[in-house]
Amino acid sequence: MRTFSRTRTRLLATYALVAGTLALQPLAPAYAETAISLDNVRILDPERGTTSVARCIRIEGQRIAAITAAGARRCLRDADRLDAEGRFAVPGFIDMHAHLTLGPLELRRERGELRMIAGADDDIARHNAQRLVAFGVTSVRNPGGDLQAAARYATWRSQSDAVGPESFDAGPVIHNAPIEGLSVAVRTPEEMREVVAGQVAQGADWIKLYTGLSPTLLKAGIDAAHAHGRPAVAHLDEVPWTAALPMGLDGIVHLMPTSPELLPDEERQAWQSERRPGTFAFFEWWEHFNPDGPEADRLVEAFDRHRPVFDATLVAFHAAFVQDRDGAYKDDARRYAHSRLHASWKGWFTFALGWEAADFERARAIWPKVQRLAQRLYGTRARVTVGTDMSNPWIAPGISMHREMELLAESGVPTARVLQAATANAADALGIGDRVGRIRRGYEADLVLLERNPLDDIRHTRSIHTVVIDGRVLPPAQLAILKGETP
Repeated sequence: MRTFSRTRTRLLATYALVAGTLALQPLAPAYAETAISLDNVRILDPERGTTSVARCIRIEGQRIAAITAAGARRCLRDADRLDAEGRFAVPGFIDMHAHLTLGPLELRRERGELRMIAGADDDIARHNAQRLVAFGVTSVRNPGGDLQAAARYATWRSQSDAVGPESFDAGPVIHNAPIEGLSVAVRTPEEMREVVAGQVAQGADWIKLYTGLSPTLLKAGIDAAHAHGRPAVAHLDEVPWTAALPMGLDGIVHLMPTSPELLPDEERQAWQSERRPGTFAFFEWWEHFNPDGPEADRLVEAFDRHRPVFDATLVAFHAAFVQDRDGAYKDDARRYAHSRLHASWKGWFTFALGWEAADFERARAIWPKVQRLAQRLYGTRARVTVGTDMSNPWIAPGISMHREMELLAESGVPTARVLQAATANAADALGIGDRVGRIRRGYEADLVLLERNPLDDIRHTRSIHTVVIDGRVLPPAQLAILKGETP
């Protein structure tokens, strides 16, 4: 048995060599040459809401080889022992809404016309990847973008000196309007089938359908995805969730079910008479919606019956609702977002474009309604997960995952449910629940060591001491480097 001190000395010597480099530079390999034993660790099971007594986790290569009593010889034999000193181990977090490769949204005038472009950026992808891991995110679902960029990221991640989460990717979102690098337009069911087939051929893990699709095109997209063995997930507005789920839709993103059909008749008429274009619906619709009314009951019933994969992305909307104030979101963006994305958010690209002071006050006034519906939907049998909409305005990589979990808990979602949504539920939704999302023998060694127990307070997910990804141990010094901080 080797002691942790010897291993730590060797690893920190490596970190010292790279501490002065930029965070997005490749880091020196840190894979263990021998087995690693995380001893004296308390394992959290979010599905049961329990914490174990002191245990020992043996890691061989990229997988968990054994879990035993603390100090057990079969766990420690011929291994580098890392004394966790009673810290808490949780599965690596999974961000189910992380635009990993997306660059800044830009407006360009060409031949007298304005074009919107959202090009992929490999530098931003690597920047995002390293900060995600530094905050304990070991897997992501990338909900729309350039599949060639996703393939380049996967190639980069396969290199021994790269650090980044495993990514499960959609192609450009399928919409009624094209945005270069982000969306593709379809007009007929036949075009839908062709686009879906093309994305699958390029390696899409799932299909993302978007707001502008008619019910006919939405159904065609769902059917085409299923014909290729891919799940279909949608961001919807005009088409109500209660109509889309019976079509076979596998998942819904964003807690913004802003369809007029989900409002009572009188409220629907009132909203449509005053409705403004753009993102004002983020609060105007909610002013007419009762999260405890019969329309909300139908949403809850649909979630219980159809069990969609769902991520609320509360953090994306909350950031917009408080954008008129300085605070945590702007601090996060300044510290952790890529400089090009940060610059675009300080410029014209914002979810609160055109909002005035009174609009922000109205948005904040309806927030308790958003929280109440979140509480109700996360209490259903749906496959609820956690997502952030990373790379959209003020949503910085990694830290936004913790903010999303905190917002869910503040909405009344039980802490264990939030942790389950961020780990096991997400892994199951991605079809990798047999190898990721739980701390079990034979599973990939993706886990986070915390100083404090998050079952006591969800804010304790921030108390990260060590991250293990694919069996690679990243102690505090290297986490600081991945964040772009001085260790």
